Amino acid sequence: MIKGIDVSKHQGTIDWGRVKAAGIQFAILRAGYGMFENQIDPTFENNYSECKRLGIPIGTYWYSYATSVFEAKKEAAVYLKILKGKDITLPNWFDQEYEPGIKALDKQLRTNICLNFMDKIKAAGYQTGLYCSYDWYMNWVDRTKLI
Repeated sequence: MIKGIDVSKHQGTIDWGRVKAAGIQFAILRAGYGMFENQIDPTFENNYSECKRLGIPIGTYWYSYATSVFEAKKEAAVYLKILKGKDITLPNWFDQEYEPGIKALDKQLRTNICLNFMDKIKAAGYQTGLYCSYDWYMNWVDRTKLI
């Protein structure tokens, strides 16, 4: 079994030395959310630096509020600016969840939002995928188009 963690500002300041000592083998860091550069996760840079210092492999995710393809592309552009120059060895995920505006969309539009965001990330040379719950994957998006 490989043990990893998903962290954001909601976990506060992390003692990464203790994390590594506990046997955590990778970290998925929230880079930010939304469409604007000021929406970078305030703990991202420190978490990134500490993982690099300790040799903990890093992936990232972007929490989405996009309710249109246009907004998804804007979110991807901001995300790519934040990733620029970073040594990310694991995928960079699109996190789509149960936000009211997103839930109000139809399944096809939610899926198109995912695909357009991920296409921009792939085009920039990164691995990507959808970061979501099992329920979201099974019921809220067209998983046949996300394979």
